[in-house]
Amino acid sequence: MSLPDELWRWVLELGVETSSLTYKDVCCISMASRRLNRLSKEDIIWSKLLSSDFPTTPSSSTSLSPKSIYQTRFEKDKAKKRLAEKRAVLRIESQIHEHKRKVKEIEVQLVEENEKIKAAIDELKNLQKVREASTALKVWQPEVVHGRHRQIVEHCSVPVDSRINALEMEIKLCKQQILGFLKARRDESERVEGAKERLSKVKYRSFESLEGGSSSNGGGEFRKCKKNSKKLKKVE
Repeated sequence: MSLPDELWRWVLELGVETSSLTYKDVCCISMASRRLNRLSKEDIIWSKLLSSDFPTTPSSSTSLSPKSIYQTRFEKDKAKKRLAEKRAVLRIESQIHEHKRKVKEIEVQLVEENEKIKAAIDELKNLQKVREASTALKVWQPEVVHGRHRQIVEHCSVPVDSRINALEMEIKLCKQQILGFLKARRDESERVEGAKERLSKVKYRSFESLEGGSSSNGGGEFRKCKKNSKKLKKVE
């Protein structure tokens, strides 16, 4: 403390100019002693912080001190960041909802394709029995068996061979469709998980900043500075 005020003032100014000292550092320094509390409040320090952290701040002709202008500008910037974080959360939640909706649509299509392929397989089995019965009619067999095969053939009203070929092709197409739907569902599920991970990171960053991060704890630091100033005055 034997150093003169001019040297301490130069140290503070140099620290701010070189970005070695942030507004939080200046607030913490102000709590160290009455002398540093007085020096850290000087307009030149906060003017440099203001021009460094908020270079687009318009020049004001009000009687407010640079520190008060800095605090006002900081609070506005903090509110803007909170709104941006909220919009980011809503956007990601909307993406998650959309991906989940697509997953449900794909699952409905999968159910339809599975029902379609099941019906095609059942019909194919019946037609294969008809073709086997038609072939059996061409060879000798007991009358009872022959009559049963003839009944099966007569109950079939479609051309067997062409219908079997059509069903086999339909089954192949259904299998391809099912594979495509399974891949699409897997991709959408991965997108859901990726969006959830991004959402958790955004919420964590928002929570971290509100609980004590450098972007949102400035109000607390400013309040500590004021509280410390009152204590120092009482000591004096």
